[in-house]
Amino acid sequence: MHFYSAVHSCEPIRSGRGNNCVRILFIQDNALDESQALVELAAFLGGQGHDCNLLLDRVERDITASARSYDPALIIVACSMLNHWWGRDVSARLHHALKQTPIIIGGTAPTVFPELLSEAPVDGLIRGEAEVVVKAVVDHLADGNSFASLTDVPGLFRWVDGELVGSPAVPGMDMHAIPLANKDIYYTRYPFMRQFPFKRFLTSRGCHHRCQYCYISTLNKVQPRQKGRKWTRRKSPEVAVAEVAREKHLGPLTHVHFSDDLFTNDKEWLFEFAPLYRREVGIPFTCNTSAELIDDDVAEALREAGCYSIGFAVETANAHIRNKVLRKGVKTDHLRRAAEALHRHQVKLATFNMLALPGESPDEALETARLNAQLRTDFVRLNFAFPMPGTGMSDYAMEHGFISQNWPDRFKSAEFRYTPGPQFRTPYRKEFENLFVLFRVASTNERLIPGVRRALRLNTPRSVQNVLTLQGAWNDKRNFRIPVLEGIKFFAKVGRPELRATNFPALI
Repeated sequence: MHFYSAVHSCEPIRSGRGNNCVRILFIQDNALDESQALVELAAFLGGQGHDCNLLLDRVERDITASARSYDPALIIVACSMLNHWWGRDVSARLHHALKQTPIIIGGTAPTVFPELLSEAPVDGLIRGEAEVVVKAVVDHLADGNSFASLTDVPGLFRWVDGELVGSPAVPGMDMHAIPLANKDIYYTRYPFMRQFPFKRFLTSRGCHHRCQYCYISTLNKVQPRQKGRKWTRRKSPEVAVAEVAREKHLGPLTHVHFSDDLFTNDKEWLFEFAPLYRREVGIPFTCNTSAELIDDDVAEALREAGCYSIGFAVETANAHIRNKVLRKGVKTDHLRRAAEALHRHQVKLATFNMLALPGESPDEALETARLNAQLRTDFVRLNFAFPMPGTGMSDYAMEHGFISQNWPDRFKSAEFRYTPGPQFRTPYRKEFENLFVLFRVASTNERLIPGVRRALRLNTPRSVQNVLTLQGAWNDKRNFRIPVLEGIKFFAKVGRPELRATNFPALI
């Protein structure tokens, strides 16, 4: 018997047992938004005896025809921030084609900023994690009741005459209550996803930070933690390893990425996981954490497990912006000590950085590049800062005039589409656009920073900027060890990597 079978023999997808089986159809935009929380929800529902299927809108020729052929009793749309326009559109198409089938929508959009979906033709919004909500809905339907007669489900909301009505969410489910996750809900219908040898997994949910640019702060207000428990909840090391071992057995699998917000928050868990993963899987992996959670013991355990690189957020070298605007709660000394520990134990370092933050100058942004050079960062990940409605950074920016007061209304309008570039008011737009494509150069060596500073004032042709932005794709290819041919095949199917929306580990 294989290790994953010994840990858990349940095959949760499409179990369909008994007369009370409910057919549940998940809808997502594209393959890039593969959701580990959705995989776990499907496993949980399958373990309850229900039948789950999934459709990807960008891959299906006619998603409404495919949905009708499945004949679901419930449709669940996974909707992320920055993809809310698609969520409204696909819900309308499905509502028109399957008028009698209830549609509920979950993810970061309804959780963080439900106003985005105030006009969507859906029957309910999931605010927070989905297991408790969906189980209540499915149990109600399994007993022969109509969705319309469902009331007072914690975490389920409706828009009624312009008012959001519902019951507050309860704490998220214990991770030990969720069966072994099974990615077949994606791979059975879309085999090209299985053939891509880079695969993501999840061992935990939650984060103790309260960063003002992140969905976590809002999620922790919407969904409280259970009294006496930590903010981060984990699977057992055995189950976490078994999920990867299953995919290794089915193949192909050449690189693993753990999508947890804080992979190293529990040392004892990590010390159990490391030798087990090395023995049962032995495939290089990447993961993310926070700098204060890395020391020599953690770095050594990561190396033992086979960690190729680990990422943590730098965001900015400016202490004022980090503490007052982002409220990151991580000191520069944390960053330096963590980087030193990783280098000592030969684990590569990836950093997350933001550009054109509220009130930031190009010189301050160059100090972030300088800090990356001092940390000897191996893989620099870079994004323009974005004022996500419903977050503290958006509120700060409106209060201080860096975005207009009607920004939330603009964001939720049908015409809104994200355009890469500085999002906050700044007199340095050209300089930041140039720095975006030169930041990695400046981050390789402090001696290059004066030359980069001079280049920021140049009128760089858009075609040159477009070519230079390919650095990001090449950077990720190296970090995640994606084979060139397989990468080309995969992205030929799914489209540009920028199509990926704001998908987060705890939410579908």
